[in-house]
Amino acid sequence: MLGDAGQPRDDGERGRNHALLLARGFAALLALSIGLIVLGALVRANGAGLACPDWPLCFGEFVPQMDLRVALEWSHRVLAGGISIGFAVLALLTLRSAPTRRVAGTGIGVATCLLGLQILLGALTIWMRLTAWTVTAHLLTGNVFALTLALIACALRDHGVDRPPRPRPTGAARGLVATSAALLALQIVLGGLVASRFAGLACPDWPSCSDGAWFPSWEGNVGLHLMHRLNGYALVAVLLAAALASRSPPPLRTWTRVALGLGIAQVIVGVTNVWLQIPIEVTGLHSALATALVLSITLAARSVWPGSAAPAESRC
Repeated sequence: MLGDAGQPRDDGERGRNHALLLARGFAALLALSIGLIVLGALVRANGAGLACPDWPLCFGEFVPQMDLRVALEWSHRVLAGGISIGFAVLALLTLRSAPTRRVAGTGIGVATCLLGLQILLGALTIWMRLTAWTVTAHLLTGNVFALTLALIACALRDHGVDRPPRPRPTGAARGLVATSAALLALQIVLGGLVASRFAGLACPDWPSCSDGAWFPSWEGNVGLHLMHRLNGYALVAVLLAAALASRSPPPLRTWTRVALGLGIAQVIVGVTNVWLQIPIEVTGLHSALATALVLSITLAARSVWPGSAAPAESRC
């Protein structure tokens, strides 16, 4: 009797441990994806986007002769390939089990589509010689793929956890989180265009744009740079309002405050980038902070989604 009674608990514990292992695997894959995004920024900053002028090989070889630029671009491709293989393995392990498939199957499907699109955009970026729209779309899709991995990891980690009732966020908090997410998506697009069109120093001064003029033009790269700045200020302002409005549930309060801190840090790093004439190291940090901001706002949004399955004690 005791053994029979304990069997469901044993099965549940094994299922819980299996989901936790998968969650850790997807979290590790998320860390690698963030590293890939930063490495991509370093590739752009070093002018190495076409260091391997063909795709999928590099100068017709799997392992070409190396210099710094070729090594950066080749390493970017190898890391992307490793992430793709790792994702395929974790996806199969998740989908083969009915409980984890129910929890994360939709996320796996979305991430698979995003990964396929990202691979295609990576090829198009080379084939179309770094056209601005391909570079920007590649950056945006990479960030969306990373946030999808975060959501999958959280869903698996919360699998089997008791879900007591939790406080519902206010309408103001939900609206502010949604607004911050929209502004962040726009900011990533603008940042990708600034990078791909080499508009980082179109406004070489701060807080003014150039020679004491705050808004000398809204055309071309100057206008693009100014929109990137102003949207960044607007994003931080909305994040501040969201942090003040988000008192419950606890994950929402935590992640809105984290997002606010990251937003402020991102503005400081962006200003430093202009003052120091876009050094490579600061550019890499700018990209890393942007991805961290994407993840923090994603986890804040997860706390306000109607019908969210995240338990009250979840740290996601």
